Amino acid sequence: MVSAGDRKLIFYINSSDAPLSPLVRAGHAPAMGALVKAVELVSGQLHVELSTQASSIVRRPAPDRLDIEFFAAGLPRGAQAFPEKKPVGGFWSFWPLSEAHAASRESAVQGGPSSPTGRQAVVGKVNTGGPEDWPESRALSTVTQPVKPDGAAPLTGEREQGAARETGDTPVGKDAAIDPAAGRQMEAGRTSPGAGSTPDTGHQSVSPAAAGGAVVSGSVRNASSAGVAATPGGTAASDPATSGQGKRSEAGTVSGKVNEQTVGIPAARQPEEEVSKAPEERPVIYVDEQGNPVPRPINPEIVMEEAERLIRERKYIEALPQLEKLRSLPGLHPEMLEKALYYISDCTWARYADNPLAGYEAIVSSTSEAMNANLRSPRVPEALLRLGLANVNVGNLVDAGGYIVALLRRYPDYPGVAQGFTALGKAQLKRGLDERAEQSFSMVLDKYPESSYLQEASVGLAEAFNRQKKFQNAQLILDFISKRWPRYYIDEPSFLLLQAGNDEALGKTGPALGLYWLYYNLVPGHEGNDELLLRLGDMYARQGGWISAEFVYRYVERVFAGTASASVARLRLAEKGIYDSPISYTEMSAVFAKDQGGALWKVYTDLAASSRTAPAAVLARLKEAMWLYWDKKYTEAMGKAADFIDAYPENANVPQAKDLIWASFQQELNNSLAEGNYGRILILWNGFPLVRERYGALDPRMRYALAQGMLERGDEAAALGMMAEFLKSPMDPNYGEAAFTEFFNRYLKAGAWDKVLDLGKLVSTWPMNRQLRNQLDYALALSAQNLNLTGPALAMWAQLADRQDIPLYQRAYATYFLARDAEQRKDIKDSYELNRKVIDLFTRLQEERSDKADPQRIKDAMAALMDISEVANRVPEALEWVGRYNAYASPESPEYPGLRFREARLYRKLGDAARAQALLEDVVRNYPNSPFAQAAAGELRTFEVSRDLQNFLPGGSSEAGQPAPGQAREEGKAASAPAAAQ
Repeated sequence: MVSAGDRKLIFYINSSDAPLSPLVRAGHAPAMGALVKAVELVSGQLHVELSTQASSIVRRPAPDRLDIEFFAAGLPRGAQAFPEKKPVGGFWSFWPLSEAHAASRESAVQGGPSSPTGRQAVVGKVNTGGPEDWPESRALSTVTQPVKPDGAAPLTGEREQGAARETGDTPVGKDAAIDPAAGRQMEAGRTSPGAGSTPDTGHQSVSPAAAGGAVVSGSVRNASSAGVAATPGGTAASDPATSGQGKRSEAGTVSGKVNEQTVGIPAARQPEEEVSKAPEERPVIYVDEQGNPVPRPINPEIVMEEAERLIRERKYIEALPQLEKLRSLPGLHPEMLEKALYYISDCTWARYADNPLAGYEAIVSSTSEAMNANLRSPRVPEALLRLGLANVNVGNLVDAGGYIVALLRRYPDYPGVAQGFTALGKAQLKRGLDERAEQSFSMVLDKYPESSYLQEASVGLAEAFNRQKKFQNAQLILDFISKRWPRYYIDEPSFLLLQAGNDEALGKTGPALGLYWLYYNLVPGHEGNDELLLRLGDMYARQGGWISAEFVYRYVERVFAGTASASVARLRLAEKGIYDSPISYTEMSAVFAKDQGGALWKVYTDLAASSRTAPAAVLARLKEAMWLYWDKKYTEAMGKAADFIDAYPENANVPQAKDLIWASFQQELNNSLAEGNYGRILILWNGFPLVRERYGALDPRMRYALAQGMLERGDEAAALGMMAEFLKSPMDPNYGEAAFTEFFNRYLKAGAWDKVLDLGKLVSTWPMNRQLRNQLDYALALSAQNLNLTGPALAMWAQLADRQDIPLYQRAYATYFLARDAEQRKDIKDSYELNRKVIDLFTRLQEERSDKADPQRIKDAMAALMDISEVANRVPEALEWVGRYNAYASPESPEYPGLRFREARLYRKLGDAARAQALLEDVVRNYPNSPFAQAAAGELRTFEVSRDLQNFLPGGSSEAGQPAPGQAREEGKAASAPAAAQ
């Protein structure tokens, strides 16, 4: 751009002598009142004259392109910018210029006043509505001129350069390279004048942009073009090529003023460009106060319309983001904000309709926010109702009731109150809060009798009365429902079940049966009809109509085979009656007695296996236990009953199960005691805590049985600890002596002599039987003897030795210990008599083949008698005892050599030297390694010395074989001394 005056734009096209391409019109010619009045090419410059109503914007999107926009100067805000790089119909375009020439011109004009600059070098305020402190570095590449009131004509000719300098506008554009051929055509057009073209009076309709104040755009693309602007009236001049104008001259220059006529530049005929596409809207950049780009401001009305459209289309999730935008807008009108908040609540409520628990927080928060935005809003009742229903849906009945009651108090005429109380009542019924449900439903019936929720509330109230066993009140409501809505049962057949159940509770069996059958006939295939038919059969059975009941039971068993109802029906047929909870063994035993072939047991087991929770299956488990008890299988019955208690501790029949366990245990206890099977008693006692709890403190029978069971199991310590109670005085007449015997025998077997003495002290005052007392006395004496308590032992032995009522072996041992005591006291007389008595008593035991016979005690007594007889110089008697002793000493026994040596000495004392010598020689010969062999050898040497001495004595030869009388006596004394010493 060379210059921009008030109403004239001058563009530098080419300063060289190269020919220019002809300027041709591409669109409609300007008409009267157009924004562009004239376009002409003068001395290589393109002059564009604007009307008084026009202003312009110039852009250079590329080095070889200029875009010019024209718009009404009085309407800058309404002007619409066309997109860049798109031709616009109704204006001018240039043919391509030489690229080489453009390159040379670009280097020639660098730095000059009129040299082209970059796109951003030409700045100007375009958006008059923008901020006043718009950064200049961010402004558009435009030049605008204010419209003067007087409408002065634009600058032309020689004043253009000065005008440009006065206004301070910076030239825009960059020389383009000019094609050589095109340049020659342009030069020819400049030197050869031609006639102007005839104006076209035809008009065409224009775009809305032109109608509202024309905004036109031209472009320079290496050539010059021109076009026409749309008329203010909404029409544009027709293209001469298309409206039948005369042929243009081929060459020449264009000069002169253009007034409401098409002005053309002579040039060679060129193909016309197609009418450009509709212009695109120029993008608008929004900035903040500092000039920083910001998002486009939201239009609340448009966003609200979009959100409402989505809501109408039930696209609630898509509508929520739009509504959230409105909610976050600052300064939004309160009414629109309230509307948006309630829409958010509506969309959130609809979004979580199928999952109220997941959306509880979102629903409550959005609804509360909407309500609190304007507490005087007419939608506050709706918000309160929604808050109440949201809490009802998640089971928060306390808060729900608070919201609904608040709704009732503040807005009693609001129709939603009935809906809230109805929903609350239904939730209370589900939670088993029947009394509160009654109050909720009653509120609807009392205060809102014309509400659309009256029917639901009435049915709910009847159900609440029925659950509370207020059957008369329920009957009144049911009659009201039947009269107000006589065909309600057709839409809701379950209503018939409520009516029938209430009639049945009131004892109206006939009407109840009719209603039940009506329900079954209405919905014969409905789930649960098997249970209904079973109930009908039970009703017939309780009325005494067993034939009808049996028919229904068999129908259920056949049609609904495999269900729990079929199993119960089979049970009814097997028991031939109804035996439901609670049951007792007395009545069931009569049923068991009628059973044939054990069919009942199979029915019970099948029914128990069919379910773990069905009432009939649960009861069948207890009936199994009763059957086992009736069949005298007490242990199995206890197990079944205990399993029933463990599995169903809250069942109403648990007391009967406990009684059954106790009765079974009593039977088993008696049988086990009779059999002496104490181990089984112990197992049952330890395995059933209920038995221990019910038995309480142990009686003597159970104590003794458990102790015996522990002994059988090998737990002697626990058994004796339990039996210790029986050792207390006074003596237990049944189990005292038995317990004493257990302790007594174990102490004797273990040799616990001190414990035997202690045991004797504990039972010293007991009135024990004589035999057991004798056993204890003997054991006490034996214990004292073994503990070296000589005094007490001898006293007790003396008492026992004289008693004839004690066993023979006890008298024998008592005499034996008395004989040993006499020997220790060297009382030869008592020792002799007692030892002879010991031999006599133990010999009798041997003859009786008693297990208490003890040969060693006989040998001890004989040895003592040998000593006593030898000391008393009663050698023949001593030899007699030696002979009897030989019967107890075999030649192989260790004591045999000593016995022979002693016998030899006795014979020597008696004077039978030959017999003595023979015995000694036998000992030396047969037992050379025995200590008695050496003693025997010594004795034999004394025999030889004695013989030799006799040969030297006077008369020795004649009397060698006969010792003197005195000598014989001396030898006898010497021989008796060792025996006595022994």
